[in-house]
Amino acid sequence: QDSFVETVFSIREFLKLKSQILTRITGVLVALIVILILFSRAQENNFKEAELLLSKSNLFLENGDVQNAKINLQELVDEYGSTEPGRAGGYKLAQIYMKDKLLDDAIPHLKLYSKKGKNSFLISSSNKSLSYIYSKKNELSNAIKYQRKAVNTSNSLNFKAENMIILAYLYLANKDSEKTKEIIKEIRDDFPKNPLISQKIDELLGQMMSK
Repeated sequence: QDSFVETVFSIREFLKLKSQILTRITGVLVALIVILILFSRAQENNFKEAELLLSKSNLFLENGDVQNAKINLQELVDEYGSTEPGRAGGYKLAQIYMKDKLLDDAIPHLKLYSKKGKNSFLISSSNKSLSYIYSKKNELSNAIKYQRKAVNTSNSLNFKAENMIILAYLYLANKDSEKTKEIIKEIRDDFPKNPLISQKIDELLGQMMSK
């Protein structure tokens, strides 16, 4: 009888302990779910706030008010730079910096969009802009690197052809005639019936012969 009582008592203690552990686990899971819900709502609110700031900045740009556009774009980048509207705002801010000849200020925003952006056109455009900046800084290896990325991320055949022409000119400027010829051949193979591209290739070949 004593053995039976001990067994019942042990079972009760075991179930009590398991019940406490289960209660704690349930509490932790509920807390995690609440945190995830709150985080998701915060992310959603941040995205909406960022979209509003981006829309506001676009309105200023459309009305020619670059100064106020810059102020709003900078706020957008500072507060919501981890969101897609924030990164798009950084891209627009970079374009303003480029027009103002502030090339070094544009670089980090363009690199961020090139790496983490979601709009294929803006990704390619960011790479193309980076290539332009580095060519102006006479850093041809970096210019070629980002122009190659612009080619690979082009979202249409016309943009790809345009970016390949620029890449060929960069190789020519870098005194790499073999690479220039390779790109020209690739362009001809990919766009055999495009008269505008053919004209640009002829211009490029003319420059090659004059050097």
